[in-house]
Amino acid sequence: MNNNSLAHSVGLYKFQEECLGLLTNVLDVPKAISYLIDEKGKPVCYRAHRVQASMHREYLNTYHKYDPLYPTRFYDKSADVVRMCDLVSYRERNEHPYFQEFIEPWGVRDIIEIFLRIDNRLAAGFALFNLSSQPDIDNDYVHKVTKLHDFMQFSLEQTSASPKNREFDHFCNTFGLTNKERMVVELVAQGLPNKSIANNLDCGLATVKTHLQHIFQKLSINSKNELIALLYWEH
Repeated sequence: MNNNSLAHSVGLYKFQEECLGLLTNVLDVPKAISYLIDEKGKPVCYRAHRVQASMHREYLNTYHKYDPLYPTRFYDKSADVVRMCDLVSYRERNEHPYFQEFIEPWGVRDIIEIFLRIDNRLAAGFALFNLSSQPDIDNDYVHKVTKLHDFMQFSLEQTSASPKNREFDHFCNTFGLTNKERMVVELVAQGLPNKSIANNLDCGLATVKTHLQHIFQKLSINSKNELIALLYWEH
């Protein structure tokens, strides 16, 4: 794919879940979050592993803006595996609302963030939580995470270069679909209802309906069934 292509290649949603399972099983992570990253560096399509729904809501509603590991902070950087303690010292934590009001009350000691890229653009991220009841993250643990990152990055590059992905990219380019519209098309192709698509993209139901209207206009169709038929016909 070229640099103007969608960062979220075909099958990335399934790839995301597979990587989350790999990380949590190999590393025995007590809590983890995975997400895809849109063209502006914003996380979308969250998947949680043993993270309380209330904790995740607090993060999305209030504390994401204080997060030192938020993807937009790494949009133009080459960092792949980042440990939170390496960014914010223990002294700084005493005056940091993210730690005092969110991290510590939820019993979190540290977080390792993993970033995957397509064509040097952020495509997906994974947050691995280290709890207060656990030992500190040591160099051996970071080394294991780095090795898993390298494997996932290689797998992602192979997926993005697949014929199926190139066909989907060509389909979207032919009809002039925007990045968000391409994501909607892929979720529609998975058979998800509009409400689930809205939850995945962290937007309102009305926004999904607007995206679908624009897609239908560009493709000269009238329904999601026609969209799926056209997509598979083109493939």
